[in-house]
Amino acid sequence: MCNRIKEKFYDIVVRESSDLIEKIKEHPFNVELMNSTLDYEKFKFYLQQDFLYLVDCTRALLVIAAKVNDVEIMNSLINVARGTFDVRKQYKKYFEDCDLSDNHKKSRTCSAFTDFFMCAAYHNSVAEALAASYPCFNIYQIVVHHMMNKITSREVKNNKYEGWIDIYNSKTMDAAIYEVTNIINKLYKKAGEYEKKRMSEFFKRGLELELVFWDEVYYFNTPMVKAC
Repeated sequence: MCNRIKEKFYDIVVRESSDLIEKIKEHPFNVELMNSTLDYEKFKFYLQQDFLYLVDCTRALLVIAAKVNDVEIMNSLINVARGTFDVRKQYKKYFEDCDLSDNHKKSRTCSAFTDFFMCAAYHNSVAEALAASYPCFNIYQIVVHHMMNKITSREVKNNKYEGWIDIYNSKTMDAAIYEVTNIINKLYKKAGEYEKKRMSEFFKRGLELELVFWDEVYYFNTPMVKAC
């Protein structure tokens, strides 16, 4: 039983990247968001960037889906892509004052991340490409579950970022993430040793880019510039 669990992509990469995951969980942005003390301008900058990011995340999933031979996996990825894009609607619903628009320019780190997984989607295998995109699903679930273990329902209701927490702490979001996890576990099981190594490398690189994105949002964000 233990050996079967260790063979799963999720268990392996979470264990191997535990140091990065802990840094993200304890990042000041996430800690202060959890405690409702995060500067709202920092949150607005984050949400504006994530609003742009979700377009390319959706696009990458659709490119990957188009390369899949398994029709069931293709259908699952299309459903996940649709749900990913729909998060933008929820952002607009809960945070109307955040100036969410596609007319903004991506920040340096947002561009680095989207360039990374879009390049993987077009030029790498299905398994490697999905591993590059997987951190954007996996880490949000880990962070939000970590938050929910630390705060009570009453504290969530009094949190000015309640809407954001509600989006990611939902059965719908969990179902989508578990669907991606199941797909990537299946792909990993079928992969050769070289491809398995590459999948782990792509996942870790994605996590590193997530971390530098939160660093930029928290420490270096600047007023958004409208695209020409």
